[in-house]
Amino acid sequence: MSRSTLPVAAALAGLIALPAAAEERVSGRYEILIGGLQVGVAGFEGRLSDEAYQASVSLRLSGVSRVIASGRGAASASGRIASGRAVPAAYQLNLTTTQQNDAIRMAMAGGSVRSHSAEPQRPDAPDQVPLTAAHRQGVLDPLSAGFFFVPGSGPLVSAEACAKTFPVFDGRQRYDLSFSYARTEPLKVAGYDGPAVVCNARYRPIAGHRPAVTAPMEANRDMQIWLAPVAGTRALVPARIAIRTPVGMAQIEPTRLDLGAPATTASVRE
Repeated sequence: MSRSTLPVAAALAGLIALPAAAEERVSGRYEILIGGLQVGVAGFEGRLSDEAYQASVSLRLSGVSRVIASGRGAASASGRIASGRAVPAAYQLNLTTTQQNDAIRMAMAGGSVRSHSAEPQRPDAPDQVPLTAAHRQGVLDPLSAGFFFVPGSGPLVSAEACAKTFPVFDGRQRYDLSFSYARTEPLKVAGYDGPAVVCNARYRPIAGHRPAVTAPMEANRDMQIWLAPVAGTRALVPARIAIRTPVGMAQIEPTRLDLGAPATTASVRE
């Protein structure tokens, strides 16, 4: 998987949670398509309450060209929920593909990264935008950025759900993910039959990136995410993702979603 597609995977990953009061279990399975051809599968599971969350996601890719990698990945995150937003406590990622390896660990508190490691270490490129301590303050990890909260008591599936900008630090790069309302439409898949709000998505790199590498992703206007509500909460999570890539439209399509129903294990590591 190329670095330019990591925000997409990251956005898929954020569908999860763990709590202390009444909790809702969530789980799902997905197929990953490039130009209509399946190149991988993904699964997530977790629990969500008004107070806390715990998330896990697994990914398996089957490369079909030099552009699409083969390999596996897994990530997890946990934290609390305060004032209608995720406040991360821990994040980790393990990714092993034919194109790259990554092992990321982060401990966080109050929206700031207290400690983190990224292996293997990589020397900075001459054109790389430097990361500073300030870029690790007031941020979300990629999984926690998958929760879309709507305050109040109005409809969850609404334009308000899309009106978000998430400041993300993934252990190597700092970037913003911004969303705006596109439309509302029905979504029917095993386990879920109901409305979804469709948001346009934008990626803006801040630091830790190489502008020549991230420029196509930043210029991409053909990215959308479908959000579905988690029963018993004020949260929506990504249910479907579409993004245009140099090798065709990439789609993360659900084959099953349980959003507030008893969760079943959806790991692809088995």
